[in-house]
Amino acid sequence: MRAEFLHILRDPLSLIIALGMPLFMLFLCAYTLTFELKELPIAVYDMDRSVDSKDYIERIDHSSYFEVAYRLTEYDQAEELLATGETRCVIIIPSGFSREVKENLPARIQTLVDGSDTNTAMVIVNYLSAINASVSVEMATAFLKRNGFTVGLEPITLSARTWYNQSLREFTFTVTGAFSISILGFVPILSALAIVREKESGSIQQIFASPIHSYEYIAGKMSPYVILLTLDFIVVIGFGIWWFDLPLRGSFFMLCAATFLMVFATVGLGFFISTMTKSQLTAMLLGIVFTLMPAFIFGDTLCPLESSPHGWRIYSFLFPGRFYTVIIRNQILKGSGFLTYWENAVSLVIYCVVIFSICAWIVKNKKI
Repeated sequence: MRAEFLHILRDPLSLIIALGMPLFMLFLCAYTLTFELKELPIAVYDMDRSVDSKDYIERIDHSSYFEVAYRLTEYDQAEELLATGETRCVIIIPSGFSREVKENLPARIQTLVDGSDTNTAMVIVNYLSAINASVSVEMATAFLKRNGFTVGLEPITLSARTWYNQSLREFTFTVTGAFSISILGFVPILSALAIVREKESGSIQQIFASPIHSYEYIAGKMSPYVILLTLDFIVVIGFGIWWFDLPLRGSFFMLCAATFLMVFATVGLGFFISTMTKSQLTAMLLGIVFTLMPAFIFGDTLCPLESSPHGWRIYSFLFPGRFYTVIIRNQILKGSGFLTYWENAVSLVIYCVVIFSICAWIVKNKKI
């Protein structure tokens, strides 16, 4: 175990991956992954050019979601802007809009949305529909008041209160998910090189000839990685909580314990990849394909697993990130007790035992 400690400390590539990449991934996810729509450039073709149409456009432009970047003079310009991708939405106000509004007739506005990106298109339509509903309610309320009516247009008022993330900050969601991505994405790649190095040098044969047990060999190889990387990621998580101003409502001890189990599981996953490959390059490539890429999909970090097909949700149990993400969000955001996530904690412990046993069995039967 001491030799493995020294090897990690003397290997600059291992230190860079262990110390630098988690912080890089943390900032990358926090500042680049966004699901909000803010100041999206849109185009407007106002054929009516009336006070009412200009007021309607101003309501959209003054929202935090859209910015009127293009004011068109011809209909063909709308198709050109959508085709080139310069805008994802074009609002066309037909002539006669003001007349229909003043005569209390249904006034129709055409909205062209780029549907090549389905999620963004749905968000655009929903935001525009909300703004349009707000304008329509104000106009209807003004009409009723002019005619001496005081009937409220919202007989049922929805009073929404958000728990655990009152301001609905995206950092709160993406950063807690980035903790899981960082561990699942880089720890297996780092630990996957451990046994492969001995395979390439031939020193693995000395292990087979020695009286040491397979589980002792795996434990001795894993211990330095587990200890160093657990300490490393506790520092990274603490820094992320401080830098992004996240609340720590739960137990810091439970957070550290969950991080230890997650690191142990991912180190074991890297060792499993190491036992199945013959070269360091192959081990790194397999680590990227089978850990880093699934970390974004099956770690329940960026999109909820509940929206995935049932078969993929079952497949996600092969990755410890789905258990760790639930635990860490409960500890950081909710501060809930152990009984609320005990199934994920027990699953993570079982995962550690199973992956360790598989690696020891492979070494014992000399199948590496």
